[in-house]
Amino acid sequence: MIHAVRLVTVVLTVADLDRSTHLYADGFGLDFHVDDHPSDDPWTGGRHAAISWTDGAFIHFALYASKDGSTTSGAQIAFRVADVDDAHASAVAAGAVVLHPPIAQPWGRSARYRDHDGNVIELTQPG
Repeated sequence: MIHAVRLVTVVLTVADLDRSTHLYADGFGLDFHVDDHPSDDPWTGGRHAAISWTDGAFIHFALYASKDGSTTSGAQIAFRVADVDDAHASAVAAGAVVLHPPIAQPWGRSARYRDHDGNVIELTQPG
């Protein structure tokens, strides 16, 4: 029997946790908590910023400070927002690199950005 599989966690390793936390919090609206889990575990230990959504299906998103200089790069993630024009203004003010401003898409209006480590972040207003 195959069990239902669902994404529950996304973790990005970043070069500069403070700079990335600022971008994702102020630019993309994430209400992070910053913590440090003392551990030698390369995946769950160390300084990080995280948020979990518990309404509906649980999902956890975290940024971890790189321990060895390697970072997550080239990932693509998307966040749903109520107003993509307001969200775009916040992203630009926080220093996000604009790949494209808000445009009409088949699923609503979206804008895309590149974070400091080379990941693509999409903000989408369903429509």
